Amino acid sequence: MSTAFRIGPFWGGFGAIRRLVVFGDSYSYVGYHSQAPLPTSSRPLGVPFPGTPLTEAGKPNWVGHLVTTYAHGRSNMLVYDYAVRGDTVPGVVKQISECFLPSVGRKPSWAPWKPGDTLFVTWVGTDDCRIIEEIVPIIRSLLDAHEKLYTAGARNFLFLDVPPIHRSPGAPNDGSDFSVRFRLWNAELRAALTSFAAAHSDATVILFSAWELFNRVLDAPGSHGFTAGDLTVKGGRFWFDHIHPTSKFHDILAREVSSLLSSI
Repeated sequence: MSTAFRIGPFWGGFGAIRRLVVFGDSYSYVGYHSQAPLPTSSRPLGVPFPGTPLTEAGKPNWVGHLVTTYAHGRSNMLVYDYAVRGDTVPGVVKQISECFLPSVGRKPSWAPWKPGDTLFVTWVGTDDCRIIEEIVPIIRSLLDAHEKLYTAGARNFLFLDVPPIHRSPGAPNDGSDFSVRFRLWNAELRAALTSFAAAHSDATVILFSAWELFNRVLDAPGSHGFTAGDLTVKGGRFWFDHIHPTSKFHDILAREVSSLLSSI
């Protein structure tokens, strides 16, 4: 379930957030990179809205939905989204160390972010679970990279765990329990965040459970605007392709993320 491990003194509520810094993979990708035009109030993603997310053409993913629909009307929320399609934790480490820290991370005059007005969001792990052997060391390296963010002044952190990919059209149909590694990832991420929060008394550390939300919608599709038939096909109303959800689900995700942050 979603959890606030620690709420630090720099968290003034979601209403105080003016900048999002996003790291991750294709679930969060919008096509922005460190050399793209700077985000502005009229172009909050830095790229023409909705960017090039892995959803239906011209429709946003959760990042676009969050900043335009669920940011409580604040048109001045800017997004620095370094997510890259297909990236694993080593890719996110590069996003942090090679893209963010040398530029926006230095708090230049054109991006004067502050600990209290910036939320750092990380959603990665789906591809890691499919290709790596040892989950604990890779999650440790992810939190080591966030230690560098903390040193640079980051204080507000939001993580998302991995969804139940074993329920997607891309899951193998060989009788194996494909969910084991994803469950292990989420358990180890939760343990790592517990330790990270304990070690940083002035940080806010929040976990949003994509696992729980996906399962909730998949278990009761009719309550969320889907049908049972939508759940098993790619290119339908729920699954855009074999593992990526449609913009309609991303909208639900953005709404739930906003609700969680607004409740804290």
